Amino acid sequence: MIKSIIILYLLAFNVVFAEVLHIESGIKKNTLIELYTSEGCSSCPPAEKYLNNFTKKKDLWKTWIPVAFHVDYWDYIGWKDRFAEKKFAQRQRQYAQLKRASTVYTPAFMVNGDSWRPGIFSRTLKEEQTQAGKLKVTLDGQTMTAHFKPVNSAIKKSKLNIAILGMDLSTDITRGENIGRHAEHEFVVVGFSSKESSNNLWNISLPALHYSDVKKFALAVWVSHGNDPTPLQAVGSLLPAYK
Repeated sequence: MIKSIIILYLLAFNVVFAEVLHIESGIKKNTLIELYTSEGCSSCPPAEKYLNNFTKKKDLWKTWIPVAFHVDYWDYIGWKDRFAEKKFAQRQRQYAQLKRASTVYTPAFMVNGDSWRPGIFSRTLKEEQTQAGKLKVTLDGQTMTAHFKPVNSAIKKSKLNIAILGMDLSTDITRGENIGRHAEHEFVVVGFSSKESSNNLWNISLPALHYSDVKKFALAVWVSHGNDPTPLQAVGSLLPAYK
């Protein structure tokens, strides 16, 4: 009986993908768009709508890699965000500590490691023109292998970041600042892990899911260096999946 419960628990918080997937970037740097948001934040819906619109872009996953990190620091004001994780707020604080952002707030966009506000600092995102190097990723079931070949040969050690994304998610919010709102979400990080490498090669299992009620998945993978969360190169894809 105990063994059966453990198996059911593992199935609920892990996902197995049905097809072998190969993703590869070019040498030019792709753009990782991070949105720090919360269902408890009344000013977040326009930013989420902006990010959601990337589902309509023809160069999604080829140029633009969007991810939505839901933070937990607004949970106390009446609504607990079921997608939020404490470590996502910690990631945002890393950017502030490195002076990449003036403070920690929502909604907040980080675009390839720099603070950005649509409609204030710039109305449209420009494609990166810098050369970063090739990131190759293969996903077979729960196992991922990855190789990063940077343009800068001095980068011998880097960190692989894996985000499993929930797509087509929605919530009817019944308390807090957004009471009565029907929230629609795309690119929600529902599983996240990182692993360092001394040779830019990885063999790693997918992260467990902290939120598992997802029917449609996507994947974002990027490399960074040291304690700086700024992406060096990123790739992404939709995922065919079964549980």
